[in-house]
Amino acid sequence: MIFIILSINLVIYLETLYMTEIKFVDFDEIYLNKSWEWLQDEEIRILTNTPPFTKSQQQIFYESLPRKDYLIWGVEVDKLPIGVLGLKNIKHGKGEYFGYIGNKDYWGKGLFKEMKLYILEKAKENEIDYIYLKVIKGNKRAIRAYHREGFILEKENEDSIEMVLRIL
Repeated sequence: MIFIILSINLVIYLETLYMTEIKFVDFDEIYLNKSWEWLQDEEIRILTNTPPFTKSQQQIFYESLPRKDYLIWGVEVDKLPIGVLGLKNIKHGKGEYFGYIGNKDYWGKGLFKEMKLYILEKAKENEIDYIYLKVIKGNKRAIRAYHREGFILEKENEDSIEMVLRIL
């Protein structure tokens, strides 16, 4: 794999044998609408442990941004919106990571490594030194990626796993 850091943009080599640029951009109305679309997919909603919500609830959430306790960005590849990532429940130097690739064509392409690097950069900028996440036990692909990128098991519940990553 080839990695070149260009400010906050990362160029990565995907499994498709061509160079592709991944960018992390402001979460705007394009991503709001794509999130609505992606999270209507039952598989994505289950894997992300997202409860059902209405368009009006989503709009209220969007209008509450920006907030000090919630940071969110869109993920795009070659100017195509493909996902969302961020930190939520931010307080006392801790933040909860969340992220997903909504465009299933990009599943299994190894994008989490770049997503983690971006989140680490943003965590440091916001004086967050402890990142945790929650993942359902059935999301084996995500659990493998989290382990591979240094997250360690903190707690196991009946349906989910909590993992942590300390930032030095």
